Amino acid sequence: MANYQLPLPRANKKRSMMKSRDSMVLLLLIAPAFIILLVLSMGPLMHSIYTGMFSSNLAKSTKTFVGFGNYKEIMQDTYFWNAFFNTLYQVFGTVGIQLLVGMGIALLLARTFKGVKILRSLYLLPMMTTPIVVGLVWRMLYNPELGLINYYLDKIGISGPNWLGDPSWAMPSIILADVWLSTPFLTMILLAGLQTLPTEPYESAELDGANRFQTFWYITMPLLKPYIYMAILFRLMDAIKRFDTIYIMTGGGPGNKTETLNIYVYHQAFEFLKTGYAAALSNVMLVFILVISIYFLRKIQKS
Repeated sequence: MANYQLPLPRANKKRSMMKSRDSMVLLLLIAPAFIILLVLSMGPLMHSIYTGMFSSNLAKSTKTFVGFGNYKEIMQDTYFWNAFFNTLYQVFGTVGIQLLVGMGIALLLARTFKGVKILRSLYLLPMMTTPIVVGLVWRMLYNPELGLINYYLDKIGISGPNWLGDPSWAMPSIILADVWLSTPFLTMILLAGLQTLPTEPYESAELDGANRFQTFWYITMPLLKPYIYMAILFRLMDAIKRFDTIYIMTGGGPGNKTETLNIYVYHQAFEFLKTGYAAALSNVMLVFILVISIYFLRKIQKS
């Protein structure tokens, strides 16, 4: 019995129609979620851009169109630049330490030994704690008179400083609390990357007599680059947006030594009621985050 086959152009046409129908069904399925996401994300963004064009004060119920006047004022605002450099200090200090600590712990947890699964689970505990609770707990720990940190320092003959009240110690104290809170997240990304690396390069390196440092530097690090960039990107975005722990611990003080951009926006919007100026500041922050995100996304794509 002879096999019947469709002519090739007709088969291609049928396959193309099926693909078009599948694409249409797919679009219909994702359209509601896409529209909701677009409204929820683009709506506030457009409103923020619109509000940033006005000099508005809720206390006086005034609203005047100033165009880009708020942005010009931001560039000449010394408090803004102070908050900007405080943000850089907090963000790069936090993420830099987290990367070093997280890499070390990820290398440890990637090994196989008894109890490693329990250790991995326990290591995630800080991630299950809300940032506000973390801020409250660390504020009590840093208390110069009743806190545990100064208590144990006093036991070994060291007089602890007023951690959150001393301008020199306030920001490092915040960074330490954030390192405790968020390092597990970065570690988990690096650990996932380590567990997907191929074994062949390590076997070749062992045959060539490479030591552990050479193996880590010339094999692990290059192969792990996409995961490192991804971890840095996520943590940078999260650290720039960090508000709760900083506000709970210092409120931006002492003076304005820990006043980051988020805290500065909050002060402008809800204490001085300058909503237009606060919206413009938020837009500047958004551009700042976008520039960093695009840089690291390109790094991820290249690696």
